[in-house]
Amino acid sequence: MGGTTLPGEAWARENISGFAALAPATPTKLPIEARDGGIYQGFLLTWLYLIAIRRARAKGMPPVWMLITMLIFIAAMAADGFNALFYDLQFLVGMDRLPYLYAPRLELRMLTGLLTGVAFAGILLPIANYYLWRANDTRPIIADGKQFAGALAVIALFGIAVHSEIGIFYYPAAIISAASVVVLLTLINAVFILSWRGRAAYAANWRAALDPLALGTAATIVELGTLSLARYAILGTATLP
Repeated sequence: MGGTTLPGEAWARENISGFAALAPATPTKLPIEARDGGIYQGFLLTWLYLIAIRRARAKGMPPVWMLITMLIFIAAMAADGFNALFYDLQFLVGMDRLPYLYAPRLELRMLTGLLTGVAFAGILLPIANYYLWRANDTRPIIADGKQFAGALAVIALFGIAVHSEIGIFYYPAAIISAASVVVLLTLINAVFILSWRGRAAYAANWRAALDPLALGTAATIVELGTLSLARYAILGTATLP
């Protein structure tokens, strides 16, 4: 994302103080690749949407039809991922007998990732809320088609912004991408910690929730740091083909 893509952008870059700081002058990669980024971004954006509509602490699962739809989202991402794997193996190791249906596309990678992020939010958040929050909010985390459509609209707008490649969207998208990884892993780790300690309905408010969330963040830092060190030990500063 970045470069001069909008009418008048070159003029603004040269004549408006501070504009160049808002948009990269040359096309710049986002910090996470399309499919993985989509999963984390979709989760965080859906969670923020649920906070906005005051359902972020609900402990009920979505309706059955919605759960089935979410499982279809996850299956679609898996199918696209295997198709991409088979396609890549054709060229990396000459395994020309592996079937693939189509050449991988970044748009599909991100779309299936974003949809899976919505599914993860719908399935994982009620479990996390059961362990984290004391209030017994038994409402479904996403109750009906209108709320579901709202979540899909949010990720659609984000996907359109990213694929527009307009530079002014780069920093918001990059920050959401990086933050979403930490947020999702922190939440999962906090749930594991509370479950391991036999604690449920732990916190009455955000201040009380800081202890498990801080421990979850610390575990996330260790996990990501370990993975980064392992990758550096194997590849150094080289990139995969």
